[in-house]
Amino acid sequence: MNNYKNLDTSKLNYIIYCRKSSEGEDKQVQSLDTQLRELEDHAKRNGLNIIEVISESKSAFKIGRPGFDRMMNLIKIGKANAVLVIRANRISRNSIDAGYAISLMDEKKLLYIRTPNSTCYTCSSTDKMMIALELIFSKKDSDEKGDMVKEGQMSKALKGIPHGRACLGFLNDKSEEKGNRKWLIDEIRLGKIKILLDMFLTGTHSAGKLYKYAINDLKLTTVGKKRQGGQLIVMSRIYEILKDPIYSGFFFYGGERYELDRNLPRLITEAQHNKIKQILSRKNIPKSQHHEAVYAGFIQSTEGNYMGLDPKFQVICDCKKKFAYRDKTHCPQCRVNIDRMENPKYLDYSHYYDVKKKKASLPYKCISEKNITKEMIKYINENLNFSNDLLEWSKKYIYEMKDQEVSAKVLISKDRENRKEDYELKKSKLRGMLRDGKITDDEYNIDLEFLNKEYTDTNIEVQNVDWYQEMMDITNLTQGVVEVLQNGSFQSKRNILSKLGSNLVWNDEKLSIYNRKSIEALVKGIKSIKSIYPKFEPSLSFAEQGLNEKTSEFSLVNSTMLPR
Repeated sequence: MNNYKNLDTSKLNYIIYCRKSSEGEDKQVQSLDTQLRELEDHAKRNGLNIIEVISESKSAFKIGRPGFDRMMNLIKIGKANAVLVIRANRISRNSIDAGYAISLMDEKKLLYIRTPNSTCYTCSSTDKMMIALELIFSKKDSDEKGDMVKEGQMSKALKGIPHGRACLGFLNDKSEEKGNRKWLIDEIRLGKIKILLDMFLTGTHSAGKLYKYAINDLKLTTVGKKRQGGQLIVMSRIYEILKDPIYSGFFFYGGERYELDRNLPRLITEAQHNKIKQILSRKNIPKSQHHEAVYAGFIQSTEGNYMGLDPKFQVICDCKKKFAYRDKTHCPQCRVNIDRMENPKYLDYSHYYDVKKKKASLPYKCISEKNITKEMIKYINENLNFSNDLLEWSKKYIYEMKDQEVSAKVLISKDRENRKEDYELKKSKLRGMLRDGKITDDEYNIDLEFLNKEYTDTNIEVQNVDWYQEMMDITNLTQGVVEVLQNGSFQSKRNILSKLGSNLVWNDEKLSIYNRKSIEALVKGIKSIKSIYPKFEPSLSFAEQGLNEKTSEFSLVNSTMLPR
């Protein structure tokens, strides 16, 4: 049996181990500097051989301390066999690390745990039991403190106050007792955060733009503390502000949702908070401006690739310098403020390009939105631009055709009903003959098959195609298209393109225009008529085309267009 009472502790190889938790469990524990100073003084007074000093700011409540792991490894390989700590609970507050230390004592690799207050432990069975009890009680103390902290945090959450430091825009009320402290409004910062959230919700500002505005214009700073704070916010704080649900009136604790204290203001709604999250989740954060592309979705490349928009916004200064004015406040040449220019000339134009080719670094050519509009107007003027007289005559003729069709449909419908009655009557007679034994089953089936073929048309559902409304839509569409493309609003232009069913194809040289089948049929018919009648609706006079000056109506000389 080893006699640990005669152990010469002055000849052991010691590791000084200092630990101070960064969490709330060690608020009454000495700082690392104080621990180290006291332990080094003790070692010097007692002539102890110190091979290494290890200090770390890490909680011992959970495993995973780099300093502790290094200390245990040095003991395990035999470079050290004793530990000098301010108190034994500095070694561990969890059962796994405590078990590791005691296991090394069992293996006679850790011979001595020493403290300055004469509470020391050898490898004897009694000392191992005592150190085990101290470490167990240390863990119990940590568990109890942890439970108390959690209970306090839960109590605060139920009152609508998150635990810890208040979010930017709010302040911790230190006039109350600890645990009952509420939040106060930070009059300096809350209004600025409201501005940032509203700006981002417009969808026209990226987080980067927001950050520049926050530090350059709003001068948004963090809350000043004793040793830190009071400085301009960093970029990461912008993302924290945007993602934090606290500004919409709720927060999460322990995976559960809690409502913020009703006495505190809501800067945005929950729907707006969700919108911000959607914007942040996109691959491309919104740029500083939103551009409306009239032909987006209507134009593609010959290969069917998506055509992207490249907008250009420039201004010509009084000094004749032309430059992109977005994100600029002054002319780069004469340094005059843009807002103070006397006669600035603003240029606004956009180009469409093959996105796939650009990404693949292949050669490509752009087409400007202005040129697309020119091509569309040219196409309309050549194929779909008619005089009001011709349009009114066409509408009148369409009305007449509609009336004729309605009358014809009535007759056809009556005829079909009569045929249906004949069909049902003959089938009834046929069944009667079979029932009376006048015909066999085979004869019945042959006669029924013949009857079904004879009256096939009675079983076909007639599709009512509203060609009349479509023709009227096309007729109305031809009026004012050019005016809309030249001077209409963004949405009115897209509505026209949608009604035309336009499909624009750009092959890097020429723009091809395709429209829906009914429009294409009209264009084809007009071209055919013009090839036969070159003077079809000439621009100077209608008299030569069959317009009767006395009746102001078109004669049938041009009616061949309509059946086409």
